[in-house]
Amino acid sequence: MHKNSLDGLRLVASTMVLLSHQFALSGLPEPSFFGLTSFGTAGVTIFFFLSGFLVWTSWDRDPNLKRFFWRRALRIFPALWVVCLVSVFLLGPAVTALPISDYFSSAATWRYLGTLMLVSTNVLPGLFPQNALPFVVNGSLWTLPLEFLCYVTVAVMGLSALYLKLRPGWLLGGSLTVLALLASYGSLWTGDHFVLHFEMVAMFWWGAFYGYCVKARPDRHAMVLPVIGLILFASLGPRGLERTAVLVCAAGLVHVARRCAAGARLTDPLGDLSYGVYIFAFPVQQLVIQLGGARGWNWGAQLAISVALTFMLAYLSWNLVEKWALRFKPHVSRPT
Repeated sequence: MHKNSLDGLRLVASTMVLLSHQFALSGLPEPSFFGLTSFGTAGVTIFFFLSGFLVWTSWDRDPNLKRFFWRRALRIFPALWVVCLVSVFLLGPAVTALPISDYFSSAATWRYLGTLMLVSTNVLPGLFPQNALPFVVNGSLWTLPLEFLCYVTVAVMGLSALYLKLRPGWLLGGSLTVLALLASYGSLWTGDHFVLHFEMVAMFWWGAFYGYCVKARPDRHAMVLPVIGLILFASLGPRGLERTAVLVCAAGLVHVARRCAAGARLTDPLGDLSYGVYIFAFPVQQLVIQLGGARGWNWGAQLAISVALTFMLAYLSWNLVEKWALRFKPHVSRPT
């Protein structure tokens, strides 16, 4: 099997999010990614583009609905359940400013368990009241319901192509055109809170289109729609050029990582730590900032401790939870 650096790129992207959040959670401006967006948003863009590429490729390899969603569930939920249960039943009681009885009698505590099924208010009562972002336990998890929604759209698109005999190139191109409009104007109906949501769905589908182009020779006429979609994505809305530049950076990094094996020398011995880093970093950082503020730790020390603890938890998550769960992924035998 040809080795690549995609796991390494995911780890870089998750570390970018961690670094960006360290500034935000300390009440500081997030660092800029070449003046285009924040470091954290750039990292999330890489995640979504790469996810679109990998998930579309997975569907193309085995277009079976049950096996597709079983694979996606095994990748997302086991580690998510661990971080959710640890947050509610270990972290919460240990650091809440409320009496333990009040903490467990609060509806917000039990509402947080909705995170187990990708529904969460992201708040636990009494946690981190003095931090720059009080009470928020894991702000990074907002992307996971959106990611799962993208999986649903892949299944819908894939089944449409399979059973209605529609050409994937035309379906993908038309979707990119529609998503360019939604990313530019969807917030007029849903509010500014969802601007980034629309953009990340578009990034996912640009990754899926890249995966389609890698695996199949695109219909020359069908390429008209993606070109129109890219022009609209770049020209419409208040930040069209900026988000398109970030998209191009993400696509370029994925393309290089797919062809380069150097990153595998780092990730193969450690495992795929990227998801663990992404979902464990935020609560670790909130905890370290709370403790560090009381003990006079400077920003650099807080960052170093956050990185060390997060990577340790990510390593444990991969080796004790994620890798174990992925053993249950269904495999399809290929004829020899």
